[in-house]
Amino acid sequence: MKNKKQTVLWAIIVLLLSALACGRSAPSTTPPASIVLTVETLQVDCGVGDTCQELVIRGDSKSTLPDGSASPFSGYADPTIRQGSDGVLWLSYPWPHLKFVDRKPVPSVDIHLAKSEDKGETWDFVKTLFTATPISNPVTPSQMGYLDYEVVNLLPVTIDGQATWFGVTLNYFVPENGGMALRPSDSFHIRVYQADSPTDLTDAPYAVLAGGATNPAWNPNQALIPDDMSASDKRTFFWNEPSLYYENGTLYLIMVAFNLKNREDISRDSVYVFATEPVGTPSSWQWEYKGKLIGNTEAKMLGATRLTQVDIVRGKQGDLLLVASPDDWNSEFGDYNHKGCVVLEIVSLDKPAVKKDDSGNLVLRAKIMDSQANELGSAACSYDPNSATGILFTRRNKTENSLTISIWQTFLQP
Repeated sequence: MKNKKQTVLWAIIVLLLSALACGRSAPSTTPPASIVLTVETLQVDCGVGDTCQELVIRGDSKSTLPDGSASPFSGYADPTIRQGSDGVLWLSYPWPHLKFVDRKPVPSVDIHLAKSEDKGETWDFVKTLFTATPISNPVTPSQMGYLDYEVVNLLPVTIDGQATWFGVTLNYFVPENGGMALRPSDSFHIRVYQADSPTDLTDAPYAVLAGGATNPAWNPNQALIPDDMSASDKRTFFWNEPSLYYENGTLYLIMVAFNLKNREDISRDSVYVFATEPVGTPSSWQWEYKGKLIGNTEAKMLGATRLTQVDIVRGKQGDLLLVASPDDWNSEFGDYNHKGCVVLEIVSLDKPAVKKDDSGNLVLRAKIMDSQANELGSAACSYDPNSATGILFTRRNKTENSLTISIWQTFLQP
């Protein structure tokens, strides 16, 4: 009887995880071009040898099934690493797991927080920063499910001599019945927080920011719509993969617009910049559109269709860096093929632009890949030049019935 129950449970898990499924995607038809590789370009293949090392977080086990066996939906995902003013390094990362409702598995994601007091040599779990919360769908109140947190980005700042922490998350509704496969696109929204410390972000005040497709029932404080986006796309996109940066009294929010109409055409998905003066509570901040930072033109130079999973940070030499994942669309399986990570230099966020040479070629500062990944590739990267880990790189194994994921140290320090 036990074996029969386990077989049924596994069948249900496979069905639900099929929403996250992938197969072998066709390679990009656009060859890499117009890239300047210099003697300063740092490169590593985490699929070869032991150059990269898996990050260990003491006190935080990867999720398991109720019987203690390995879960097909588990690991540490898309990190953010930042050093506070006291020299302590903080790491936030999604923790995928399966919740069980009436014995049925529902894929879910919590956000965990760890810290290092020895420059990134060792890491210790601190707390669950955000957890998937049972709610009813405000658009359809009879539908029960969870408010999920898929990704997070943290930013420590000193303002007038006072340390403060900003945070940003991607949120959406996951129904109990249907799970990830039936996430309503109109539930996707961004939340921006401010607190005195990273641990306080859990209960911090926040603003709800909408894209064009976000339903008003989520009560957004402001809809952020790029002025130069086409009229039709303005109504059919949601924000994803947010990142924060602060300079000279201005807080910048950098995000990727995911278009829903003609979903397979991700050439329209670009990285955009908004800015605000963070005075008062987050819900009172007014965001101003600054422009498009990067899009399909630059992605094609990297042999991809778009750039996503962005992180913004000052490098070792003080230059402003964009860490991002080039990817394209898997038309056969309806999923994304992430092609490792790249690091480019940002010229400006006020007048958004990345650095190119006199011939218009991208200047590539670093490139990370995983030659052992399947053709859906890897996931996000993050970087703090103060950490011995170098750039953190997310390796994943995404198949038709599982998603297991881990964070790796590359030791690259652009």
